[in-house]
Amino acid sequence: MYKRTIKGQEYVLYDNEEEFKEHRPKTNIHDDWRTAKTNQWIKSDDGKVVKVIKRGSIARGKKKVNYIRTLLGMANCERTQFLGGEPVKDIWRFGKMSWYEKTLNGALSIKKRIFAKYVASGLKPLDAYMKAFPDCESEDYAKQRIQVLLKSEKVMNLIDKELEVLLSDTGITKTYLLEQTKEVVDNGEARDSDKLRALETLMKISGMLNTEKKTESLALIQEFTGFSQEKLNAFKTGELTAGVKE
Repeated sequence: MYKRTIKGQEYVLYDNEEEFKEHRPKTNIHDDWRTAKTNQWIKSDDGKVVKVIKRGSIARGKKKVNYIRTLLGMANCERTQFLGGEPVKDIWRFGKMSWYEKTLNGALSIKKRIFAKYVASGLKPLDAYMKAFPDCESEDYAKQRIQVLLKSEKVMNLIDKELEVLLSDTGITKTYLLEQTKEVVDNGEARDSDKLRALETLMKISGMLNTEKKTESLALIQEFTGFSQEKLNAFKTGELTAGVKE
């Protein structure tokens, strides 16, 4: 049994019909949750018994969608295939996951993949988001989502992979970086510091160093927007060092 008070009224979710009948032997259960009205008791598809907090409708384009709200969340009376599971924290929206959880830990949608590709190619995150999510008209909304996307391990790993492809296309692979770093370390001559800093910068961009500091890597990506061949050649020769901007 699960209890929750909503707007001063207590609602109960019973684990099964037997438990419900123990506490409410004279109360009927509506036979189909899809047609139930506000305050009627229903049985979920996995056998739980709960009261309908509200039945209502919302506009979806030119069509009205009928829904019910229970401790199990909101369910579309026409399209929801399964009503059940555990109680949800947010009963005022459809689905089990909040937008934050979907953005942070949800599947890598096509739009998320496009966003990662744009960021890896050098676009600023806001520009990358607006191009990947063309339906978004609010920059404030976009910035809120971007903050979560750049905390997502899945998204950042994808950005790392896209960066690796970009660097590899220019001949800068992780093997190359390790070999060059070893040569610098083994070189007994002076004035290798610039080369070492340049290689360290490339390694950070490629995700080999400070992998937990994704924001630093992203800042470096933005600093060297576009990965021009001239910049990459400058990295190789040590002419362009970390902290130096064009």
